Amino acid sequence: MLTLSSKTVRLRRSDPPVRQKISAEPAHATVTSPIMVAEPTTVVAPAPVAVQPVAKKVNVAEHPLAQHALMALRNKHTPPAQFRQMSDQLLLLLALEATRSLPTRDELIETHSTTHTGQVLAKPVLFLSVTRHGLGLAHSVADFFPGVLVGTVSLDRRGDNPTVEPRLHIVNAPALSDARVILFEPVVATGASASMAINFVRRSGATDITLVSFLVSFPGLSRLQAALPDVTVWTAGIDSEWDSKRGPMPGLGNFAERLYG
Repeated sequence: MLTLSSKTVRLRRSDPPVRQKISAEPAHATVTSPIMVAEPTTVVAPAPVAVQPVAKKVNVAEHPLAQHALMALRNKHTPPAQFRQMSDQLLLLLALEATRSLPTRDELIETHSTTHTGQVLAKPVLFLSVTRHGLGLAHSVADFFPGVLVGTVSLDRRGDNPTVEPRLHIVNAPALSDARVILFEPVVATGASASMAINFVRRSGATDITLVSFLVSFPGLSRLQAALPDVTVWTAGIDSEWDSKRGPMPGLGNFAERLYG
């Protein structure tokens, strides 16, 4: 959905008519018709069209560190080592945003001098990567989130069969209905793989799903929202342009190739 600023046109009220004075001359004197003098009309140009996320559940991380990391990923001169470092940082920042609303519960503990009641997480976090190379970044989340479980949703084809068969790969997973599922796809291009993965995880029992992506294309996001309007999305940027060969524009290149050099 595009948010358009309303066109504003402001007109200044003209001054009262200025009439020439008719002198008391003989009857044959020439009388000049009244002349109205108006000030120039001032027209205020409409504000530029702003591209906004297509739904309230789509969130763009505006933290300066997130935008700094995204710029490093976009820069084609960023070396692989720095590209991986910035990817780790950006994923962690987006994961923190995606878990801001995690529920908590009261827990009583013993301190060195007394007892104390505070809040601890009341729901487990499950990190699922849609791509194998995205799984290589999972350590940044695993090191930060207590007890997080990590897995993948693979979208593979068997032999010559053009049909994609999603598969869930995770060990000792809790019931998906009890967990906050963070589904990670580095770049959402057409939105097809993200939609397929989300539908598959839902069929597996998940009800609390957040899609995290470094960058999404506006067409892919629109497609995703049309099919799954209730899914929460966290991203660092939305590219409005799309190229069938190069993907989102300006984009960040081939993520897998740049991640591993």
